[in-house]
Amino acid sequence: MSSTANDLLMYSDQLMNDLWNDVAPGYFNFGRISPDADTDKIPDLKQANEDMADWIVAKLGINKDSHILDLACGTGGYTVRIAQLTGCRFIAVDITESYIEEECKKRAEEYGVSDQGEFLVGSMMDLSEEIKNKKYTHILCLGAMLYAHDQMDKFLQNVHSCCDEETKVFIWDLARNVPWEELSEFNEHLKMEFPLLTKENVLDQFKSAQFELTDCEDTTPYVVPGLVVIDKECRKREPELKILDFYKAERAFRAGTVLYLIYCLKAMKTAD
Repeated sequence: MSSTANDLLMYSDQLMNDLWNDVAPGYFNFGRISPDADTDKIPDLKQANEDMADWIVAKLGINKDSHILDLACGTGGYTVRIAQLTGCRFIAVDITESYIEEECKKRAEEYGVSDQGEFLVGSMMDLSEEIKNKKYTHILCLGAMLYAHDQMDKFLQNVHSCCDEETKVFIWDLARNVPWEELSEFNEHLKMEFPLLTKENVLDQFKSAQFELTDCEDTTPYVVPGLVVIDKECRKREPELKILDFYKAERAFRAGTVLYLIYCLKAMKTAD
């Protein structure tokens, strides 16, 4: 890579990181906002993501006796918020060491939940025996499974190995609703090297991996307002929208060509 291309990549990464740090500190997601909300009155996505964490806690019944595993936890916003709300124990994993060491652990200390769990560097595709040997009441993967759409069997095998028959698995993920070739503009924003799966593809993968689907919800209407909020901020920072091109994602979600789905799963017992 030339020095010019490398400089541009570093600038793009910094611009994107600064955006998320300001608009949704601790999160890389759009949260949950009522479709009827007046987005002109919403300055950022901090509350939207806190509301999503609150919603997850209520939906899954997470409490002080729970032990959660958060896969691809990013900078730890959801893990810390859920631990703070409930007093639960946790293990959270992300492949990016700087997120774990410079963001997650500091956030846990700031919000007083360090003693409730651990943040570990690792891949959701290759979980350590240390992680697998523990048992969890809940496993979360929030907005990250799409990066395993080309290796779903491997990802789901890792998840299954952390489950017992009572574990609740909660996945928040993208799915395409049209042929991948029709999503070229959307992928200019997402920059995937392989196609997103359809909902039907994902459900087939769950079944093959011995998971029972207990609930599925389309949360796209609650995500679109967050895209509107972040797009307004993008236009202030980079009017040309060459890098901060969230409007491309907003178009796809509004058109229904891409969905933001929640899957609730329960691991079925496998034959010995």
